[in-house]
Amino acid sequence: MLPCLRPIVLGIVLLLLIVACASTPMRAPLSESAVVIEQIAQEKLGNYYIGRRVYAPPLAIWGYVRSPRQSWRTAKLVILNEKYVFAPDRARNQVGSDNGSEYRLYGYFSGDQIYDASAGRFCPEFVLRRAELMSPNPVPIWPADFIRDRLMFAGWPRGGTQPMLP
Repeated sequence: MLPCLRPIVLGIVLLLLIVACASTPMRAPLSESAVVIEQIAQEKLGNYYIGRRVYAPPLAIWGYVRSPRQSWRTAKLVILNEKYVFAPDRARNQVGSDNGSEYRLYGYFSGDQIYDASAGRFCPEFVLRRAELMSPNPVPIWPADFIRDRLMFAGWPRGGTQPMLP
């Protein structure tokens, strides 16, 4: 290859890599089996959310929250605001005992982004008003090493807000 073409070829390759990465949609790193997809399809619409607890000390995150009948891939990793009620595990004075549990959550997204210093990321704030346990052992939506390997932060740069969904 001619020496003068080398920087041009390298630049084109770099540009193609950047475009490929930019066009890859960022999604919550969660998977849905056929059973989970069917359960989601059967959910009643209403003024509530579905939450899946992720206990990952020392992180301040609570878990994933999504709207009824929406895929877990649309879920947001949130930090709970407990000014009205405590999170279910904290209310029982058993922090983290509900890891992986699924809840019907009543409350709202405040619109604020809360910085979790341990995670080095900003998460949406969910103001909890009430929580009802749906299942202590629901069908898994993440792999066994999810928490240990911090897979919830895949594709999410430190210091940034949660990747936007397409």
